[in-house]
Amino acid sequence: MIRRLFVALSLTGVAVATVFVLRKSGGPEALFVIPLGNHLAALGAMVLEVLLRGTRFVVLGIVMGATVPIMRATMAQLAGDGGAAVTPMRSGSDPAKALILSRDGIRGGHIGALLVGEAVSEAILLPVCGAIMALALNVSLTEILGALLWSAMSLTLVGLAVRLAPSRDSSAPRLLQRLGVTGARWERVVRIAADFRQAASALRRMSWVYLLLLAVATVGHVGARLLTLPALAGSDVAAESLPELLGAGFFLLYGGALIPAPGGAGVIEAVFAEMLGDNLPREQLGALTFWWRFYTSHLFALLGWLVITIPTRRKSPQRTAPEG
Repeated sequence: MIRRLFVALSLTGVAVATVFVLRKSGGPEALFVIPLGNHLAALGAMVLEVLLRGTRFVVLGIVMGATVPIMRATMAQLAGDGGAAVTPMRSGSDPAKALILSRDGIRGGHIGALLVGEAVSEAILLPVCGAIMALALNVSLTEILGALLWSAMSLTLVGLAVRLAPSRDSSAPRLLQRLGVTGARWERVVRIAADFRQAASALRRMSWVYLLLLAVATVGHVGARLLTLPALAGSDVAAESLPELLGAGFFLLYGGALIPAPGGAGVIEAVFAEMLGDNLPREQLGALTFWWRFYTSHLFALLGWLVITIPTRRKSPQRTAPEG
């Protein structure tokens, strides 16, 4: 009950902040001041973004010998967006992705390796993207800080997950024994951990071709996310304020993931309006705040909840290539 109340209050904060920003720029009717062409461009950027995230799963699956269809990979990414939107610090993202991938028969250990490979590629390349923006567009270091903190947190969690994965001859920790994870349950955990270690070892031996594909998919999806705001604002505004638009998006999209409250509790909307109030037309500020959040968060969260809740036939676990 307390968790649901926390989520409800956080999402209410999102609605309140959005209404407040809209009132400052003309009221609800301001939502309709953005041309249709700008909407289509922003939607196209986000469709490309989620497809590239799905492609990253496909590439990682090929490396570890697991077949991950592009449609299932993309649905898993949408489910992750849905799970992230209603959990603190987006903590529900990976479990939601795992749920969808398991429906396609992908084994638990390989799902874990897919999630680890995704997190590591993102965490390594985000600082690279930030450095390029700082050097080429003079984006401030403050706007890059959120992504750097997110990368550091991701690598720390991945390191803990790899370190804590049990070996074949290990016994269940006392805490898990008290929770009933003994006998057959512990053996299942050990089998999943063995699959995880095998798949992770395959990722460590990835050839340069797959590394390149992984880098292209990762940098491409980051770029598509950042270009959503310039696409919405239009070419005239983007030409005058491109560094500010990209920098604010970079800061809020990745720094916002560190906010404990689900959905950011309205903080992201308020900071967006404060950071870009001098760079966007006043009559469009409320609309751009709403539609930017809609295309980068709310739309895919809605689609993700549909993916999670609509039942699909579960396939039997895949056979994967043996460790070479």
